[in-house]
Amino acid sequence: MKTLRLLLLLWCVPGLAGAQELDLHEGALIESAEIQGIAPDRLSADLRREIQALSDQRVNRARLAALVARIEGERPDVVAAARDVLRPDGRVRIIFLVAPIGDDQELSSNINSRYLVERVDVTGIDETKISQALRDKLQALVGAKLDPTKAEALSDELEAEFPKYHVTRRISRGSEVGKIVVAFEFERSEADKWIPFSPSRMKVLFHEDQRWTFVFDLRFTGGNHLFAVGYTPENKDDLIEEYDGYWLRLENRKAGTRRLGFAFEFSDFEQEWKDVTLAAVAVTPGIPALYDRRRTAQPAVTFAVSPSLRFGAGANITQLDLLGAPGISQQANAVTGSADFDQSWSPESGVRMRLSGGYEYRGGTRSLGSDLVYGRHFAQAHYIFEQHHSRVRADLLVGGASGQPPMFERFSLGDSLTLRGWNKFDIAPAGANRMWHQSIEYAYRNFAYFLDAGSVWDDGVDAKVRLSTGVGYHDEHWFVTVGVPLNSDHTDVRFMIGFRALGASIDKR
Repeated sequence: MKTLRLLLLLWCVPGLAGAQELDLHEGALIESAEIQGIAPDRLSADLRREIQALSDQRVNRARLAALVARIEGERPDVVAAARDVLRPDGRVRIIFLVAPIGDDQELSSNINSRYLVERVDVTGIDETKISQALRDKLQALVGAKLDPTKAEALSDELEAEFPKYHVTRRISRGSEVGKIVVAFEFERSEADKWIPFSPSRMKVLFHEDQRWTFVFDLRFTGGNHLFAVGYTPENKDDLIEEYDGYWLRLENRKAGTRRLGFAFEFSDFEQEWKDVTLAAVAVTPGIPALYDRRRTAQPAVTFAVSPSLRFGAGANITQLDLLGAPGISQQANAVTGSADFDQSWSPESGVRMRLSGGYEYRGGTRSLGSDLVYGRHFAQAHYIFEQHHSRVRADLLVGGASGQPPMFERFSLGDSLTLRGWNKFDIAPAGANRMWHQSIEYAYRNFAYFLDAGSVWDDGVDAKVRLSTGVGYHDEHWFVTVGVPLNSDHTDVRFMIGFRALGASIDKR
């Protein structure tokens, strides 16, 4: 079908570069005529009779072109073309090729722009909830040929005004030949679910100091269920430890009610440690023994107070196989509790704001059989303001730990998202149990300027505030960043590039 659409696009759409006249055998005797790509009964009886009457007639390009126009006039949701097939006896077989426009936006734009808009429909919400200014723009489409660019812009404006909905534009034939109906269909977006699925961790990136990171996340969703399989052959971005391995995750976000959800994850990772980290651990008191493998089972339950506010509880049961001690392991088993908030606003057309944040506690406890007893607090807040092509983002991270947290629970800064321009192994090669970080970024058409500030230190040691700045291209998924430390002894410029899924965000958990 894709090949057929391409052929029809080249042969049938007037005005396209490279379009050609059909090579019909003018004057040849027609053996038969048929329709392919659509059930004949979807065309009017008169049109079907005219096509059947072509048998034993001579090929006339003008007549065939008129029949093609009638097919498209009766069915504005398709594109059609006439072709002939030469038989050994010199007669020809006429075939009317018909393909639905469907969701092919490029094809739809070229075809539907030939038709007048009879009316505009809105489904999925009460039309009176749309601002009067935007309703006036929708009605302005009526009576004119469809402008696909203008219609697409209206879809964007509708989504900006109703951020909890996804807007799809559909085209159907009108009550008269040559006219179409444009429908804007509203469907509640994933952001409106009381318990959203956990975000994807997919990312591929390069950091000048830490080199390559690859994280793959294959997700299967059905209704309120999620099954995810993840694999990282090399992750040098998230933690002080460099690790590889896999995880499996199951989620049910509607356990009898939309307010209650359950999740379970199992992960198995193997670790490598830089020499600078090994040296730092040897002289830093209070850090538990390092490990070369960690396996974790994480059951969790989530309760939603509203679509914007959720609380969670669970456990992290982790076995650490100690480095250089085959057969010896430690348990780092913790209870967990969390609170998350996420709210979006669109106070006026063209403006979007979003405030999100959360708090998480993990506590290693003897009651779960943990060899390591510790408490870890982490809080984060993110604010985004968007208007037209401009975007302002502000982020704040704060963390603290006490007791004997394992290395994967210690904090670090200086990667592809925090203190960009610094190297985390120069700042705190063994991580630390105290951290704060803030960032502000302005972007115009995704070309961004940022200023980062933060500190990571151990309790009882003076904290040193570090600053960095830089520029880059930052869109929803792709980024190219050049960062420069501002108060370093050396002015190093660090380059970062890569791809992140929307969920692989600044969250340092």
